[in-house]
Amino acid sequence: MKINQQLKIKQNQSIVMTPQLQQAIKLLQLTNIELAEYVENAKLENPFIKEDLYIKKVQINDQKTSDVFENTKLNKDPLKISSNLEMNNSFDTHIPDQSFEKSKTKTRNNFENKSTSLSEVIENTVSSNISLKEYLINQISISFEKKEQSLAISLIDYLHPSGWLIHSVEEIAEELNKPFDYLEKMILKLQCLEPVGIFAKNLSECLKLQLEEKGILDKKYEILIDNLKLITKGKIKTLTKICEIENSKIVEMINVIKTLNPKPAENFNIEPIRISEPDIIVTRTNKGWKIDLNKSTLPTINLDEDYINEITNLNLGENDNDFTTNKIGEAKWLQKAVDQRNKTILKVASVILKKQLGFFKHGLSHMKPLILKDVADAIGMHESTVSRVTNSKLILTDWGLLSLKDFFSASIPSSEESHKHAASAVREALKKLISSEVSNKPLSDEKIAEVLSNQGIDVARRTVAKYRDMLSIPSSAERKRQSRLNKLLTAS
Repeated sequence: MKINQQLKIKQNQSIVMTPQLQQAIKLLQLTNIELAEYVENAKLENPFIKEDLYIKKVQINDQKTSDVFENTKLNKDPLKISSNLEMNNSFDTHIPDQSFEKSKTKTRNNFENKSTSLSEVIENTVSSNISLKEYLINQISISFEKKEQSLAISLIDYLHPSGWLIHSVEEIAEELNKPFDYLEKMILKLQCLEPVGIFAKNLSECLKLQLEEKGILDKKYEILIDNLKLITKGKIKTLTKICEIENSKIVEMINVIKTLNPKPAENFNIEPIRISEPDIIVTRTNKGWKIDLNKSTLPTINLDEDYINEITNLNLGENDNDFTTNKIGEAKWLQKAVDQRNKTILKVASVILKKQLGFFKHGLSHMKPLILKDVADAIGMHESTVSRVTNSKLILTDWGLLSLKDFFSASIPSSEESHKHAASAVREALKKLISSEVSNKPLSDEKIAEVLSNQGIDVARRTVAKYRDMLSIPSSAERKRQSRLNKLLTAS
């Protein structure tokens, strides 16, 4: 058999991912903030892009953060007037609705009075962004002798974020090469610092230090604290026998323990709450529902036409001419790609609004089953495109800030053949059912499944148990014990 090489020409069809197509797909997946960063980088590399971006900083209440952002539409935004792209970044569904909820006003408490309690000092320390280490070092520099300060400061590094000293003294003594007894004495001295309970080795010691500071720690309190597990199990009668006191006295002692702080250092570990900006905002107007892209984070790309005209009128060399032609083409393509990305997001959001209108009107309990294919068919695009659009995108509604992925849910069979329920709606129904149950007679999973079945939601007991775990709701037995304990505590 003779083997030789031959050249042949073959023609076939195939899909090729061009660099521009890959970039367009990437833009679909980006959030507004990520897109702004992408455009900023493109601006640095391309002299023909004149990028105007107005980022509105979100101020967060130090004490309470609302679930709903204020609508971020800007009345005086110059982009609204000068840019056609900006004007196109909204979609009016004209689905009539009347009600509209305004966001809550925010309040901020300032620390001004110098003559304050310890708790106010700590709050001021936290609000001034002073760390726990700095706070303790300030006390050590005053309360400890100079020869002790270095070791005392070293021990701060062994603290858990809760304020406990979770490392064994033997381990610390070996690492620092210090005598065990000397280290024990140093820790006892450090336990006298503020906040009370700092440098405790466990929960029991932390609570005992706080009771000792209050001047009420005695043998009965020590026994009670050493048996905290019995409190969580609601075994009050067992505790009365162990402590040898009356039931009313036990309840009184438990109420005192509830006022203590099991994690004395947690106030120093609070970081500013950061809430992601929404990419899409849904509002209700007198004319109906309106969908806007968040203009406070959405970059608008403008070409520097004057500079383009100036460059094109120059007699450039071949290499320079190729460079400017490519860069101008890239700038125009990016402008079109961002415009198309914004329109695609609005199309997807509008279909979600129409298909989940019950949610936007009444909340999670009215969420309907929805899959990517439903939206893809409605807008005439592939499911993968819808998946990329909904990836990491946040939408602001009257019911809070949600991910676009939250609107897609599997269907749960119904006793009515023509109607199905979304899994998220079933979880909401389960949560409401448990919240309205009689506290001393909690519903079992089997009973909940029966009640939901009577409401037209066909779920098995194991499904109820799975959803209950997802919602971090304890079992009926645990809820019953907690109810019994709360009843005893409130009775006092």
